[in-house]
Amino acid sequence: MQLIRRSANRRLRAFGAVLITTLGLTTAVAVTPATAAASACLTGTLAFDHLDAEAGTSKPLRTQVARNANWELWGRTGSGTATRLTAGITGASDGRFTACHTGSLAEAYVRFRSSSTSMWRVVKAANNTTDYTFDSARRTNVSGTLDLGTVKVPSTLQRAWKVVDTLNVLYWKRANPSSSCWTARQSDGRCDQITFVWDPKVADGGYWDYPNTNYVFLGATMPDSKHLILHEAGHWLQWQLYGRGFPVVEGCNPHYIEKHSSESCAWTEGFADAVAAYALGDYRYVYDNGSSYSFENDASTPGWDDGDTVQGRVGSSLLDLWAPGGPDGGNWNRTIALMTRHFSQDFREYFTEDRPAAGLSTTGAAERILAGHTIWY
Repeated sequence: MQLIRRSANRRLRAFGAVLITTLGLTTAVAVTPATAAASACLTGTLAFDHLDAEAGTSKPLRTQVARNANWELWGRTGSGTATRLTAGITGASDGRFTACHTGSLAEAYVRFRSSSTSMWRVVKAANNTTDYTFDSARRTNVSGTLDLGTVKVPSTLQRAWKVVDTLNVLYWKRANPSSSCWTARQSDGRCDQITFVWDPKVADGGYWDYPNTNYVFLGATMPDSKHLILHEAGHWLQWQLYGRGFPVVEGCNPHYIEKHSSESCAWTEGFADAVAAYALGDYRYVYDNGSSYSFENDASTPGWDDGDTVQGRVGSSLLDLWAPGGPDGGNWNRTIALMTRHFSQDFREYFTEDRPAAGLSTTGAAERILAGHTIWY
């Protein structure tokens, strides 16, 4: 079985920001000059094609709008060089952009960046932390509003924008009611940014580089799996929830969903598995080749080891605690709040010490959930 690797042992520079509510959550969005008096606008929809590993090993090609992706309006008023005139992000639900400038433009185009505000980005290399960019078609003598229609991300760059778009689903569920940052440990204007390094020419990847760069590294085809993207983001999120701290992880190379590793490995990998499944609303892990592995398990599941040293047992326990009708109120919000106040070295500490301290149940339904996954405390 293919292993899920992380580096336990090797391990939106904002354009001026305001707070708006996006799909019920507050987020930082770039300020664009008022468009009421604008007389030159380029509008359209940003979209990308991608290979859909979540749909199976055939990985069908899908087209999707790129949500909350950074754009810049570039243009010139005369014969000089084009400059950046304004900036913003695409629509949170439809990928739409409206890029306007007061006054007509001799030439105008929109530049798209592989990032979202100052909250997350995809860069070219650890030593070249620049976004991927591409430009729309250039238009001349722009006055009034010109609709560019659907602007497609170039096929060679589509996986970068898939990462950008996929991180939205985790951000929207981050359960931080106090700021637009990833966690309540940080206040607006002081948010940490998650960085993904993706190089289409490099096959190696699939790990969070802790404690070195703290970037997520993805190999060439790895963005085909949203689960893989979000699993690695889950490691970074746990580090953020713990105030840039992380459990001391041992016995984690290799590690497998259904097999023994160590208490610390099962806790950190099981949490990351649960982050991805919770964000996407399912109960499995999907590899970038389109194969998947279900987290369904009990004492009689063939091939599964028992106990809290098995990441699949830990991850499925978390998902069931957070499930609709479950003991935690139907979501992970109380666990997220707990993790901003209590550091858990392993799942045992999380369940037996930190949950009671946060007012979360460890008896009744909660205890039965763990027992169903062969964890007894």
